[in-house]
Amino acid sequence: MDPELVERLLAAAVEIDPGGPWSGVEARVLPVLKRLRHPYSAFAAPLHVQVPPGILTGFGIDIGPAFTHITAEQAEGWGVDHATLLGTALDNLRRLVQAEPPRIERIEPRGIETVAIQGQGWGSSLILLPEVLRPILGPVPRLLLAPVRNTVLAVPEEVDLDILELLWSALADGAHDELDVPPLRWNGATVVGLGDASLGLPN
Repeated sequence: MDPELVERLLAAAVEIDPGGPWSGVEARVLPVLKRLRHPYSAFAAPLHVQVPPGILTGFGIDIGPAFTHITAEQAEGWGVDHATLLGTALDNLRRLVQAEPPRIERIEPRGIETVAIQGQGWGSSLILLPEVLRPILGPVPRLLLAPVRNTVLAVPEEVDLDILELLWSALADGAHDELDVPPLRWNGATVVGLGDASLGLPN
């Protein structure tokens, strides 16, 4: 591992006490979408809540280039309910996006016009913030994929399923952070499920 990265991790870890009071971690809590595979015991399993339109979202304490996952026991110990945890995490993500704008790339794999939106450790969580996606994606409907934690892909609605699977696999195959997030739809204003445009995020 890069020595500079190790130094940043250690410095951040010293500042944060996950077992301490809510006031000590509140400003560093971010949404972390559910991974497909979680190598944790039931006792240490991350807490997840379902956010419309069906996105399983966990929470992490940001320690620079990494996260420590928040468990149900931790949230209970802080006396923080799920709604407060989610609201705090989204507010923190909004501030982070202002400080570190996501990287936008327009690429054409296999001739498919694709917008790749990336952020270090939190790019995929931008599907929870339609107001951030709006100026990037505009009013044109698209399909959204969040295959790994750092990235959201937006592709034309008419793309075939086999192409979606190829795009997903290109990023997620063998990745430890492959996500458990279904394909979603950008309807030109917000994020909705593929089957029900009425269940979008309200922002």
